Amino acid sequence: MLTRLAADHHGSSHLYYLDVDFDETVRRHATRPLATVVSPEQMAGWYRAHDLLPSGLEHVIGQQSTLDATVERILTDTALTPPGWTPRP
Repeated sequence: MLTRLAADHHGSSHLYYLDVDFDETVRRHATRPLATVVSPEQMAGWYRAHDLLPSGLEHVIGQQSTLDATVERILTDTALTPPGWTPRP
């Protein structure tokens, strides 16, 4: 479905895959309000490591990428930078 959506989109499409192992996924999830609703056991049933699209359209972002680095990459790749925005040194 995502491959078809990207192919049907007129203009550029940018797809990203956050490659985070399950332990790190659970750790990050615990910091969010949804953590009280969705348990790690439920998440284990949904989690698929390296679940990339077969088309290879996605840019992989590893779990070592900081939030700032990830946002900077996406803003730069997509040219969706807000007015006055400059990357951090």
